[in-house]
Amino acid sequence: MNTKRTALLFALVVAAFVAMAASSSRDETHPVVSDRSGAAGPKLHVGPGPVVVSDARGDVARPKLDLWRVRVVNKPHKLKVRVHFPGVAETYDFPTGAVSVFLDTDASRPGAEYGHFMDFWSDYRFAEVSRWREQPTAAWGHAPEGECVATAGVQSDKRSRLRWFEYVVTRAVGCFEAGPVRVAVTTINTGDLDPTVQYPRPSYDHLTGRHAWTGWIPVAG
Repeated sequence: MNTKRTALLFALVVAAFVAMAASSSRDETHPVVSDRSGAAGPKLHVGPGPVVVSDARGDVARPKLDLWRVRVVNKPHKLKVRVHFPGVAETYDFPTGAVSVFLDTDASRPGAEYGHFMDFWSDYRFAEVSRWREQPTAAWGHAPEGECVATAGVQSDKRSRLRWFEYVVTRAVGCFEAGPVRVAVTTINTGDLDPTVQYPRPSYDHLTGRHAWTGWIPVAG
């Protein structure tokens, strides 16, 4: 009887340690339920640290820009949105098409206020947004460089094999000053470069749904 009690006690202790480890792991990366309604809705509680939202894999006909997951880090001085794809075998084996990362910064109005826009084999812009469309302004424009251009940019995985792109914007007075944000991501694949081909119909992928937002992500101290 004592042996059985000892074994049971040991099992309970092990289970408690496993639960504590799982809880600690969740504190480092926090999945957020997406809001498909587009409305402001209630603010979802998110703990400190990166927030990761996953999308269904293999849900598009053209795999290169298949969204796998998006990782958001909202720090006091900088907002980072890393978009993950399946990856390719060859460096710079990018398709033709674009990635759009929309940012909702104002719960009192629908839609996005800002966006990162990257066209493969073309250019990258950070801009104000109205009705889900890019609205170029002098502050964010190039040629001549606007006062806010240097605060936003994009970088990729080390070997540029389409594993991820990270869109960054630094908070600066008179440029991007938002606090909590929601994020929506869309990709469009219009063709391929090598061999050159133009698809009859573009292939779209959206992070969990068209115009679907993550939960509100507060600034982590």
